[in-house]
Amino acid sequence: MPRLTMRLVEETLQEEVHKLDKRVQLMAVNQTKKKDAYRVTLLKDGRTGSADIKKDLIRGYLAGEGKGKELRRALGKAVSHLSIRYRK
Repeated sequence: MPRLTMRLVEETLQEEVHKLDKRVQLMAVNQTKKKDAYRVTLLKDGRTGSADIKKDLIRGYLAGEGKGKELRRALGKAVSHLSIRYRK
């Protein structure tokens, strides 16, 4: 498994967000204060939203341990919340 760097995390999350909804952009990825998760900020139609993604999910996804479904579910909730909350 590759070393978990910020660049690798950003690229991985960008790919998964793009698969879920092509109109959603990944604006920023930051570590939380406890350093056990990443705060992901998303942009869609001029509106922003964020979600916390645990490092274990990302590590498991990159290692191929079957955590891809859980990662997509966590990101999907953030994307759908962003879509529903700002629907006109």
